[in-house]
Amino acid sequence: MTVRLLMEEDKEQAKALWQSSFDDSPAFVNWFFENRYLPEWSVGVFDEETLISVIHGAPMALSIGKSSFPALMTSGVATTPRERGKGHMYDAMRFLQEIVEARGVRALFNHPQLPGAYSHLGFRPSSFTKYWQGDGAFMPGKIAPFSEEQAFQVYVAASDRYTGFARRNRDAFRLKMADYASDGAKGFLLQEAGGTIGYCVYFDKEETYGEEVLSLRSYGSILHELQRIAGGKPISAKLPPDADAPGEIRAQNVMLALEDIWEAMCRMNRPCFCVDEY
Repeated sequence: MTVRLLMEEDKEQAKALWQSSFDDSPAFVNWFFENRYLPEWSVGVFDEETLISVIHGAPMALSIGKSSFPALMTSGVATTPRERGKGHMYDAMRFLQEIVEARGVRALFNHPQLPGAYSHLGFRPSSFTKYWQGDGAFMPGKIAPFSEEQAFQVYVAASDRYTGFARRNRDAFRLKMADYASDGAKGFLLQEAGGTIGYCVYFDKEETYGEEVLSLRSYGSILHELQRIAGGKPISAKLPPDADAPGEIRAQNVMLALEDIWEAMCRMNRPCFCVDEY
């Protein structure tokens, strides 16, 4: 077995392993591997020339109040069925950890599909999400068509309110919105007299699902609009843990970081929330 960074020529094998491991749409997978494939930040385990386990990485900065630290979001962590349970993910993650620390990256974070999946590697919960299931009656507000530029301004304004929040720049925000669009997402804005105060990116298929929902004030009018869009279909949304709406708060992302990062995050005494996950 060989553990190494991926290369451009590994893309098709990595794509095939993603497709066989996750229930993502072909449109999203095609988008990801044309726009998000970063072999220099990703690790594979190979049996001779065959890719059997992989971790995809994407560098970004996470907030600690008004400051931030470099981190690597890992996603698409997968192993072929016949090779699962043999420690390949452990070997790949440790290899990746050494690589990124040598490059000055202070932390790895991930949204695990199963709770506790990475605890044996030292990952701890680092952000929390309130999962709203459509409960409650809310008042309508001023809803406007989605504008990427106005949504970005809300995103920037919200970033200092949380610890562990991903600080996307304008280009990274545009790329994330294109991620959503590749899978059929829609969006809208919440406005007040002073301008845009919130936005919602959602999917409206068999159920209506708020994927990225941010507001600088109340969330009620956004949730009212999602209820209207759902029209009786099942409905849910991911919200920050301090959102003024009913819901269950659960761990979202987990992180492997140096102890000084954890200490700095705790000192901020702010909600731990990150809108970024795959």
